[in-house]
Amino acid sequence: MKRRNFLATAAAATILIAATGCGGPSSAAGTAKTSLSLATYQTPNSYVPGEMPNYGPADQYFQAVYDSLLNINEKGEPVPNLASEWSYDSSQKVLSLTLREGIKFTDGAVLDANAVKANLEKAKTGKGEAGSALKSVSAVDVKDATHVTLSLAEPDPSLLGSLSRASGYMASPQALGKSDLKTNPVGSGPYKLDQSKSTAGDSYVFTRNPDYWNKAAYPYDELKIRLLENATAALNGMRTGQLQGALASSNDFVKGAKDAGMNVTTYTNGALTGIYLWDREGKLAPALADVRVRQAINYAIDRDSLIKTLGDNRGKKTVQIFAPATAAYDASLENAYPYDVEKAKKLMAEAGYSSGFALKLPDFSPVFPAAQAAMTESMAAIGITITYEPITADQVVGSIFAAKWPMNFFTVTSSGAWNASQQTLLPDALFNPFKVSDPKVVELLNKAEKSDDAGRDAALRELNKHVVDQAWFAPWYFEEGAYVTTKDVAVTPQANVSVPALYNFKPAK
Repeated sequence: MKRRNFLATAAAATILIAATGCGGPSSAAGTAKTSLSLATYQTPNSYVPGEMPNYGPADQYFQAVYDSLLNINEKGEPVPNLASEWSYDSSQKVLSLTLREGIKFTDGAVLDANAVKANLEKAKTGKGEAGSALKSVSAVDVKDATHVTLSLAEPDPSLLGSLSRASGYMASPQALGKSDLKTNPVGSGPYKLDQSKSTAGDSYVFTRNPDYWNKAAYPYDELKIRLLENATAALNGMRTGQLQGALASSNDFVKGAKDAGMNVTTYTNGALTGIYLWDREGKLAPALADVRVRQAINYAIDRDSLIKTLGDNRGKKTVQIFAPATAAYDASLENAYPYDVEKAKKLMAEAGYSSGFALKLPDFSPVFPAAQAAMTESMAAIGITITYEPITADQVVGSIFAAKWPMNFFTVTSSGAWNASQQTLLPDALFNPFKVSDPKVVELLNKAEKSDDAGRDAALRELNKHVVDQAWFAPWYFEEGAYVTTKDVAVTPQANVSVPALYNFKPAK
């Protein structure tokens, strides 16, 4: 059964990635024999290592069945999980992992260094964000059953974060070669997918893995994840007691939840919302190859109004892709594109588009009606006419990667400046679908990669200014995430993660 559903945040993308969770899964407590029911707006695209997004609303499907090599705490920092210890050599190009002993997959296979090697090598061949995040790994070597080393072509500051997310998920080595792994996961995680109770594209039921090594981290015996049409359906499900948690994808959702006496947890989720100008060389939309058109789009955006009406005055308006908490952020750049429709029209005319042009973009209105309307209105003000093509949730990220759209409203989640640059700026980055290559961008990324921390930050700040000057993107604001739970559920979010990890849900006291 395939229902029409839409992304609540990207991520894909996400995008959402590399990031990390709460003070380790063992921080959750409780042994109540209960069930947890959550809503999401996205399907699990694939359970095959390397094909999953490293961030985003689909995370909870994968966290249910797979353990990751590392986890993340509330600050977004890596903490032990399957790997109890890790260390880099002096060159920062060899990462050594020490694995826990005695862990098995649900099919009886042993989780050892050979299993880790098989998973990482499989993941590197994947086409999703999880596979792309491992591109720095040149070799995986088994030292003994509990020790494995990862050799890197170049230092990769985002690798530990990636191993804390989908890049570090471990599937049974006996299942890696099976054709049904895409829909039938076999992991060592806290739950097992119960196919007999699940309906693909609608609802997914996970039952406790009785042999899981860290039961205290997951107090619920059963997990249910429902795929819903829109935010209204999710809120109604929580009001009637059918659901206990959902990502709030709109201000109305937050207001309705508060009015109903539910818990609303807000947090910095590392998500950048706005218009992503993919086709910067004009392959589908020739006008976007002209920097004046891209700059005009930025001048046509009333960011003050958008963060008030769409962001509920939460988050921070911006014209840059690097978050304020990172050393690559430059506050002076925020003056680059003040709201000025007349200046935008003048730039359009100078570029030869005084009468505007037409675009066909994906229709996200079922979940993001206000955001899509805002984009349509701001573009119409400078003569850009948009028509929308219907699209289902399982097609969204893939269609972006396939370079189907010249631009679109989107949200990409990242854990920091280096991760954001790897996701969006490199010629082979997943969120650079038209493979746009700018020599200065490549030069500065190479410089950042080979520098110490101070040199990397300086190179990324220079890169930031260049990308803003060239108007590669038209950001609106950095989001502040909001997750809603019923009164009987408590949740702790992680920094720079769009949806709280499953090990941070527990019965409320």
